[in-house]
Amino acid sequence: MKNKKLIIFTITFFLIINTMGSWEGKLGILAFPLFLILVICYFSLVIIFIRQLFLLIREKFTDKPRLINSLFLAAVLVLTFFKPHGLIDFDKLKGNDLLIADYEGAGSCNSVLKFKANKKFIKRDICFGIDEITGTYYIKGDTLFFQNVEPTIVKDKFDKFALIKLFNSPKGIYAGQLISFKNREDTIGHRFNITLNKF
Repeated sequence: MKNKKLIIFTITFFLIINTMGSWEGKLGILAFPLFLILVICYFSLVIIFIRQLFLLIREKFTDKPRLINSLFLAAVLVLTFFKPHGLIDFDKLKGNDLLIADYEGAGSCNSVLKFKANKKFIKRDICFGIDEITGTYYIKGDTLFFQNVEPTIVKDKFDKFALIKLFNSPKGIYAGQLISFKNREDTIGHRFNITLNKF
């Protein structure tokens, strides 16, 4: 019975880790507590594995169910260690990146804007949680226009367009800046550093 519960717990943990990339952007402020819970779960599984290994050595590896469970647990722990964001790259499934721009604010808060080849954009804000805004865009000259913004609750507040300003940074880190504007009356905008530009 205990082994069955352990297998169910391990499978559930593994499934959460490997599907998070498709839904964590909808969690908002709940993403941080979930991350802490998953870290606690991981280290709990490490402790359980060490205990199982100790018992296996003491039993001279004669308990086949314990051996199988331990091998399964070891596989999950190793895969999670080397692929903490899961085996599937959900970002790649959303399309190839044509332009990536990021902004780092106070307290290590970070915003990343990605424009995909399939005319979709993703804005991901990480700051005490994860928020993801998606939509479509079209490009006219050096300007990207945002459309079909989701979730609809931010649609009227989201920027209307972004201007690409290319330059060579002194250290060669950035390919320019992406300046995002609320509307045509906005003269300041919000500046992102361009880290990839394939337009």
